[in-house]
Amino acid sequence: MADLFGIVGVISLTIQITQVVVQAGLDWKDAPHDVKLFLAELRSLKTVLSETNTNLIMNPDFVEAFANRTSQLLSQLGPDAPKETDTKAMLAICQKNLQNSLDDLSKRAKGHRVGWERLKGAFLAKNTREAVENLHRQCQTLNNMVMVDTASLGAMTYKEVKDARGEQKVLHQDGIKLSSRIKDGVDLLNQSQEERHRQEEQRGILDWLTPIDYAPQQNDFIARRQQGTGQWLVESKEFQKWINQSDQTLFCPGMPGAGKTMITSIVVDYLDERYQSDASVGIAYLYCNFRRHQEQKPADLLTGLLKQLIQQQTSIPEKVKSIYERQ
Repeated sequence: MADLFGIVGVISLTIQITQVVVQAGLDWKDAPHDVKLFLAELRSLKTVLSETNTNLIMNPDFVEAFANRTSQLLSQLGPDAPKETDTKAMLAICQKNLQNSLDDLSKRAKGHRVGWERLKGAFLAKNTREAVENLHRQCQTLNNMVMVDTASLGAMTYKEVKDARGEQKVLHQDGIKLSSRIKDGVDLLNQSQEERHRQEEQRGILDWLTPIDYAPQQNDFIARRQQGTGQWLVESKEFQKWINQSDQTLFCPGMPGAGKTMITSIVVDYLDERYQSDASVGIAYLYCNFRRHQEQKPADLLTGLLKQLIQQQTSIPEKVKSIYERQ
């Protein structure tokens, strides 16, 4: 048997990570944008590895077809592959970091109140993200290996058919079946690469709009909130009127040091929780700082709001892509 523990281990860990989130009762669509991107990469990686393992490496027809010839793919992950190859090394690193993320995620999920803000740190560990991205790149290399194997197999099959015309029909049928399996594997690998390009493009457009991210400030303010702080505001008649009627503005002035920033973070948290399942509501916020006035001009503030609203969508609007391409 081939040493497939790395593949099976990575696949198993992606499933376990998903199960922890499900058991915590969280909805995937409510996850922070960067967590969604990472989870999409993880699901894509799981699909590629599963299909490569099932349709190619564990497929006896594929292995038998290369019994007397060299296979680029099997030289990395086949039954007779060396104990240490580039792909196996990347699988081992990815498995180790995913295990660390799973352990961290399991710890964070313990407790009576679990939200995405508490869990997202487990998904965004730098080592884990880099390991998954490196393994994605290695999967593209495997994709190229499969293409080479396909070309080699096609040439050898043609020669064998020509030399043994009596077995031509059988070989032709076997070749079609095998080519179909290989094509399916190649298609899945290509789909994974296309999804990765889409995610990179989306990150590039959002960073082009503005590199400023207000979420860390929001999380820091909420983390320092004392229980019950600001409850008087969200329960007030003025606030509820603002919430329940359209075209309303709620203006809350205050002297320096009165706590306006903390109250604002409480309002943002309240709105996020209230409208997290309502796709018709967009929530965006700003935290202005006189020390950063050079990077908080009107255009910067507007692109900051636009970036947040885009992050709540499933894809970047075509008008934004068009402006990005022209610029």
